[in-house]
Amino acid sequence: MTISSPSPQAPILSTRNLSLHFDEGQTRALDGVDIEIVEGEFVAITGPSGCGKSSLLNLIGTLDIPTSGDIHFRSRPYSALGDLSLFRRENIGFIFQSFYLLPTLSALDNVLVPTIGRSGDHEERARALLTRLGLSNRLDHFPGKLSGGERQRVAIARALINDPDLILADEPTGSLDSANAAQVLDLLDCLRREKELTIIMVTHDANVSARADRVIPMRDGKVDAEVAA
Repeated sequence: MTISSPSPQAPILSTRNLSLHFDEGQTRALDGVDIEIVEGEFVAITGPSGCGKSSLLNLIGTLDIPTSGDIHFRSRPYSALGDLSLFRRENIGFIFQSFYLLPTLSALDNVLVPTIGRSGDHEERARALLTRLGLSNRLDHFPGKLSGGERQRVAIARALINDPDLILADEPTGSLDSANAAQVLDLLDCLRREKELTIIMVTHDANVSARADRVIPMRDGKVDAEVAA
């Protein structure tokens, strides 16, 4: 269920009064969040731990279901998209701080995991992505034999294997030293421009958010209007 883009400057994603509550409303991870992301933007979501950054990313990525409110992808509400797992697989790529690579699979096979059950020969694309990311000589290595920076590059290739338009990145440089973090950010920025990707990145690192086109600050489950202004 790939949803085509209407125009480069049209919103790719928007939320309206988005909320996520637990414990019968006693715990409010998100509480009425309104955001709009334009096609091709690199947006950083910032704020202290527990402010709702990752919860927002999980709702956008269809990993959680909101308590209330709406999310629209290219003007279509998630509620009208049918099979959200199919929508997620074809339109969204995920990059996480902890990589989440399968330790018993090679770098190449880890990249191919999202293609399981899909028709076509994806290995050539996986090899090309890993080569593009400087890992042509590491295809058969297992995650335990890769450095942190190499593992994150494998995770980036995995996020791109299904050619998504939206990348959701949750603290993707949080486990890396400054040199590897800068390299990963350079790669993401280059790939964004080449492939016209939209990136929404959760980060607490001011050096990372400074590279974004726009910053959305959060506090206590809401967009921090005072800082955003």
